[in-house]
Amino acid sequence: MTIVDKVSESSDPSPYQNPPGSSEAVSPGDMDAGPAGWGAVSSLNDVSNHTLSLGPVPGAVVYSSSPVPDKSKPSPQKDQALGDGIAPPQKVLFPSEKICLKWQQTHRVGAGLQNLGNTCFANAALQCLTYTPPLANYMLSHEHSKTCHAEGFCMMCTMQAHITQALSNPGDVIKPMFVINEMRRIARHFRFGNQEDAHEFLQYTVDAMQKACLNGSNK
Repeated sequence: MTIVDKVSESSDPSPYQNPPGSSEAVSPGDMDAGPAGWGAVSSLNDVSNHTLSLGPVPGAVVYSSSPVPDKSKPSPQKDQALGDGIAPPQKVLFPSEKICLKWQQTHRVGAGLQNLGNTCFANAALQCLTYTPPLANYMLSHEHSKTCHAEGFCMMCTMQAHITQALSNPGDVIKPMFVINEMRRIARHFRFGNQEDAHEFLQYTVDAMQKACLNGSNK
């Protein structure tokens, strides 16, 4: 949907209104008699001598009687290094063009998770991750396990095993042992049988997945 500002052709512009199609803004100094340093623009030909760009907003200008050096233009060398202003990543974990935000296949609702004794906090976080389409699509493709060289514990491989098991057993109830068995490796203070915070567990799990991607791909 496109939003278009319409200006009535029959209305006469007031002295303080811009003509239709104009993008220049009139400063308070042009309307009121103020102190020295602000002056009215006598004609459109003087606009170029009294404008100062405020940034990326098109047409946003301020009128000033004194020239101000333009510092908004970055040097070619800096612009080439930063591109759109964000430094390029040192490592790409997964090509953005391959990320699918929707389910690539139609799945039935996967398995429920059994509470093994104060593990409801982990079950809640695992269900959220299991039904996040981009993550589930990636895990079901087994792309990570094909290139993983991590020795020992790998959170990405653990999540891949759990999500695959959960979505392959619709209507059943499973024990999330792939994750529960690695509780201490996800965070040292986690203990099986203790009641923990679901948000904290989710945060540590995502951090462990990120570390697995960075560490495993470098070996």
